Amino acid sequence: MTAWEPPRRFAYRAGSPEAAEFMAFEWLIQGRDDGTCVLRLVQSGVMGDDWETEYDALVNGWDMYLDQLAQYLRYFRGRPATPITVMGPGPGDADQVWPALTDGLGLDGPATVGDKVRLTPQGLAPIEGVVDYVAPDFLGVRADDGLYRFIRGFDGSVAVGHHLYADDVDARRTEQAWQAWLGRLFDAG
Repeated sequence: MTAWEPPRRFAYRAGSPEAAEFMAFEWLIQGRDDGTCVLRLVQSGVMGDDWETEYDALVNGWDMYLDQLAQYLRYFRGRPATPITVMGPGPGDADQVWPALTDGLGLDGPATVGDKVRLTPQGLAPIEGVVDYVAPDFLGVRADDGLYRFIRGFDGSVAVGHHLYADDVDARRTEQAWQAWLGRLFDAG
């Protein structure tokens, strides 16, 4: 953290101060007279050699994450979240990732925003929800207990980035369960 000025500003920088590769974020919040606010996000830096691909992935990712913020404010405002983040290798080809994901989640085909779904990931409890975000590299589902996000990374990896709003979430056990699910889903064997 490089700045913390509640409720107006938060800044964070990843990477060492001496490194040429870094990522810096700054969130600025400005209140308005009508009770709303403006959120400005400033991001700078790159973490790898393929900056153009990384930039494109970040632009696409921010659309999903900002939509997720709107979903939080509408459906989960004021509830603390338990973030669940798991990374795993995927097949590397987007044409193979989404069919494997939809099949692994128990969906009958491509999802559309507004679809009611029952995700049935092997080894985990079923998740009843509604598809709230779909993009070429993202699938989002909103359930009563959280926001479930499935992401295809620009390098062909697959990530799970959930925010769960239940009081009794065991983060470590939940991450292990999703990691095992990803492992079964994209097992090279």
